[in-house]
Amino acid sequence: MNILMVLSDNTYPPDIRVKKEARSLIDAGHRVFLICRRGANQAKNEVVDGIHVYRIDLPFSSIPLIFPFLYLTIYRFIIIPYILSIVKKHKIDVLHVHDLPYALATCIVGKIIKKPVIFDMHEDYIAMMLYTSKHKFIIRILSKILEVEEKIALKMSTKIIVVVEEEIGRLVKLGVPTQKIVVIHNTEDPNELDKLQSSIPDFSEQFRDKFVITYIGGFSRHRGLDVLIKAMPLILDEIPNAHLLLVGDGVMKDHLVKMCEKIGIEDKVTFTGWVSFEEALGYLKISDVCVIPYHKTRQTNKSFPHKLSQYMYFGKPIVVSDVDSLKRIVEETGCGIIFKAGDHEDLAKKIIEVKKHNLLKELGEKAREAFERKYNWNNTSKKLIELYSILS
Repeated sequence: MNILMVLSDNTYPPDIRVKKEARSLIDAGHRVFLICRRGANQAKNEVVDGIHVYRIDLPFSSIPLIFPFLYLTIYRFIIIPYILSIVKKHKIDVLHVHDLPYALATCIVGKIIKKPVIFDMHEDYIAMMLYTSKHKFIIRILSKILEVEEKIALKMSTKIIVVVEEEIGRLVKLGVPTQKIVVIHNTEDPNELDKLQSSIPDFSEQFRDKFVITYIGGFSRHRGLDVLIKAMPLILDEIPNAHLLLVGDGVMKDHLVKMCEKIGIEDKVTFTGWVSFEEALGYLKISDVCVIPYHKTRQTNKSFPHKLSQYMYFGKPIVVSDVDSLKRIVEETGCGIIFKAGDHEDLAKKIIEVKKHNLLKELGEKAREAFERKYNWNNTSKKLIELYSILS
């Protein structure tokens, strides 16, 4: 089949989920086309990772206040003629829209051309927007519009993909039949990670004799990195060689750096900034404990971050907050320990417990076992291929 993916609010590359899904579909014999926003210095049309990518220019994309407003009002429907053009040019059989902003526009095209539409919900988009946006008044208004559009798109779409089981309940309450929903986790591809082993840098000398506590990912407010930093003085009281390794970047970085300076632990924390995927894996490889300290929100309660599967691949003990999805997975697999979200004292206590009670090896082995048994892309992608076989 010829599949057109529509990527809502990101450029391509670097969207990991789109890349994995597209590669699996291509390996299964399908042709994949992608329409997305054009980023700086990107070609309008090219083949990337076997995907035929078509990029569109959105005016005012560099203006912080104007672009989000235009994107969430006008731009989401300007996409319709672009989709129709590619559909006609390549005889598209299935439309596959990633996330909410372009979902209704894509569903409208699906009705026009009488083709199935897959609505791939990377997250609870409205909840994410409400929690992370600085422009609360505008976002509250737009969220009401998006709530209506989401209900329509859920009804119009042929199938719905979610990243974790906890999202199913909300959709059912919105009137979606459970048989219409498919869960496809954000797991890592073991074949790709195995191939990268030879190119992963060795940071062991840099962190020699340190007990390395690692977080990998974005630095937005809901990630709970403030809680992790607050926990460090308590951890250092019991584990003097503890060192916090924060791999990534984001809007909270300056605030987090100032926090470290204020409580006097700047020499016990390393901020790497954005690094290559291979470098991130190198930092992960030398870690002793890996953390997902999310604050408890409507969005994070239904999250399955890629880092979870990455931590499992490397067999690292995982400490997570008690957001619903992460709590369930850690309890199911026995791969880590759970702390109360937002409670830095409890987080410190749990990390100390892992070290003092010699749980590192046991939890790490269970994490790797969970990866090999269930939470890997070889296993996850079977659901995606099965979904498309039903549509063919």
